[in-house]
Amino acid sequence: MSYKAFVSMDIAIIGNEKISSVLAMGLLNVGHQVYIGVKDREVQLPEALDDACVTTIEDAATRADLIIMTTQPADVREAAYLLGDVRRKVILDVSYMSCPPSQQYLNTLSAIKSITGSQNVVKCFNAAGFQSSSRGSRKDNTINMFLAGDNQKAKELAKWIARDLGFTECHDFGGSDSATLLDEMAICYHHLAARKRKGEKIAIRITRD
Repeated sequence: MSYKAFVSMDIAIIGNEKISSVLAMGLLNVGHQVYIGVKDREVQLPEALDDACVTTIEDAATRADLIIMTTQPADVREAAYLLGDVRRKVILDVSYMSCPPSQQYLNTLSAIKSITGSQNVVKCFNAAGFQSSSRGSRKDNTINMFLAGDNQKAKELAKWIARDLGFTECHDFGGSDSATLLDEMAICYHHLAARKRKGEKIAIRITRD
């Protein structure tokens, strides 16, 4: 596994969800090159993403130093098969399992690991207040991020990306067996944001006395 040394990276965002655009804009704003991998290259993106390159899923993954999976949980397996050979690349799993896991895979992280053969998969950004975390949008600047995965080097890269996006602290939940805990946290976050109408400007953080 190799990646550029904490300067500007080529980053693939796989999927065309709302979170895909938010992540892409944040990464472009701090100087990264973003490739958005989709099945339909005719997709319409916000004007703010004019500097991003829209391409196929495999092409985006091939060009990228880092891959961020933002597809819906039901589409994760199909997208993972379309990535091509990414066994040595870091993959961030942003999806969260909003329905009971299949008998084949415990969660989306285990599905990505199994299909791609990459051991550098990290669950991250699935329970986040992105509208609150943009640089300069909070005076207290204390939004937290949470992650899980087995490869420490991959997790350090995920932490660096989180800081680039404005998260001040990143809490490590442990190995990939802890990914389900982050899925449960994400379900709670989305329940508060949508069903309880707290809005997307809420965020989760840990405080200490």
